[in-house]
Amino acid sequence: MEIKRIDLNIPDEERERETARCVRLCYEIDHTMPMTEEYYRLVKELFGNNIGEGSSVNPSLYIHSAKDIRIGKNVVIMNGFRCMSMGGVTIGDNVNISFGCTIVTNDHDLREKNILLCRPVTIKNNVWIGANVTILPGVTIGENSVVGAGAIVTRDVPDNSVAVGNPAKVIKTI
Repeated sequence: MEIKRIDLNIPDEERERETARCVRLCYEIDHTMPMTEEYYRLVKELFGNNIGEGSSVNPSLYIHSAKDIRIGKNVVIMNGFRCMSMGGVTIGDNVNISFGCTIVTNDHDLREKNILLCRPVTIKNNVWIGANVTILPGVTIGENSVVGAGAIVTRDVPDNSVAVGNPAKVIKTI
């Protein structure tokens, strides 16, 4: 898996613009009546063409780099979603992400704290992520899998699996 290195000591106008855009839009979304025309317009502005038909994202949310997120069709992301996404996030079709979940693609180099080491997170089709789950850099959640509430996912979850705990471990297959 390729690691994307970002040196925070080097100014990057594009990165700074994207961060500012996302902070502004997340704030506006969080302060707009949900399920209104204005609300849907703001969500569309945040994700552009990277959000599939029939998908919904509920406030409150914090997205660091929405341009690096791809959301499939018929995805539901519940309230309290947080995503550090500079490594890239791909969410398949028919995925449910419950309340209070976090996806993190960014890590810091242990020796050079201003170097980000970014690895993508992939959530395949028909996945259910329980409440307050944290998914860490480089993880893939396999198709038709379930991640139990409160889990911290540090490694891949195979297709058709149920994973729970901290760190998350597969406890059965579906």
